[in-house]
Amino acid sequence: MKYIYPKILLACLILAIYCNNKPGRNKSPFISDQTNQYTLLVQRGAFHFDSFEIKKNKISHIPGISSNFETSTYKENSRSVLDSLQILGFFKKIEANGFWNLKTRYGTEISCNSQLIVTLTMNGKSKTVICDDYQRDCPELIKYIEQKVIELEGNDLKRIYLPG
Repeated sequence: MKYIYPKILLACLILAIYCNNKPGRNKSPFISDQTNQYTLLVQRGAFHFDSFEIKKNKISHIPGISSNFETSTYKENSRSVLDSLQILGFFKKIEANGFWNLKTRYGTEISCNSQLIVTLTMNGKSKTVICDDYQRDCPELIKYIEQKVIELEGNDLKRIYLPG
């Protein structure tokens, strides 16, 4: 088969390849768009009084005003960029494990407790789950969310229990 305009065909092919592989082009806009729909806020009480926020593909640690730790990582703000696919998988797992079906409050009658508050927002739909006592009355999904957020943040800011 003979082409009438081989140079024009070659120029179009080169232009198409260049546009497809252009630097800075987001290869997966669908995943990025989906992670933009979610926001997660995890707030820890007791002796931590800090919070973690995942928005788009960024995670932030915001230390509390009255943090009682001498370790500098607990007292400093931090912000990290995460893999969009990993974050999307995390949010989908939270939903699949029934976050939207949880009660809004898990109370306790004990005075020395360690509160945990998790707020998930997706496309304007929002739900806050409050656990008055992390150790005794908190659903496993909420504990998982806190542990995973700490893991994603990367500074090993684990929950520390102090005698009460």
